[in-house]
Amino acid sequence: MISIVIPVLNESQSIESCLFRLKKQIKHHEIVVVDGGSDDNTLDIVRAFTGVKWLCSPPGRGKQMNRGAEVAEGDLLLFLHADTCLPPRGLERIETLMAQGGIVAGSFSLSFGEPNSLLKLYGLFSRINHILFTYGDQGLFMKRHIFERIGGFQEIPIMEDVEIQMRLRRIGRFVKIYQPVITSARRFLTYGIIKQQCLNIGLVSLYHTGFSPVWLKRFYEYHL
Repeated sequence: MISIVIPVLNESQSIESCLFRLKKQIKHHEIVVVDGGSDDNTLDIVRAFTGVKWLCSPPGRGKQMNRGAEVAEGDLLLFLHADTCLPPRGLERIETLMAQGGIVAGSFSLSFGEPNSLLKLYGLFSRINHILFTYGDQGLFMKRHIFERIGGFQEIPIMEDVEIQMRLRRIGRFVKIYQPVITSARRFLTYGIIKQQCLNIGLVSLYHTGFSPVWLKRFYEYHL
């Protein structure tokens, strides 16, 4: 069984679509939504979906995803952003891949719901199976016992998706599903596609050179 863990914080505009699409292919799997203190009607929307587990947590994706994993019952974990939708039969694809020997984790590639050439190019780069082109919005999935073995996500302000990949890729095979998830382009459209992508690249580069996640979070917020 796959447990889909979704951290949310004021996601009333996107969580309904995400859950609606998941329910179409959920079958024997489960959905766990972890709210980080929303002050909109995010939780009201979540509660309207029967069979969806939900709980509250201090804010922070790392903390929320760890709390969700604690109550999840599946032997496979999929960490999905609230503004991201799986492709058709995406859960089946995960099960098929993870049944192969030697694979410990993976992700999908990425697509945006906007007809923009720069965003399409970014989506093509997301097909590259490398830590510099793989992030949490692509839907990270892994075996539960591997997640527990490495101690889950580090509860840091930013880069928790990059950091856990560094540990996962050291211990086994990390795979990339070319069929993309569809995620929101809202950050790119709000702040500018080139500016946002340059900021993303800069943050990851600084992280790999040793800058702390606390400093990077302040740097990110200052430049938005």
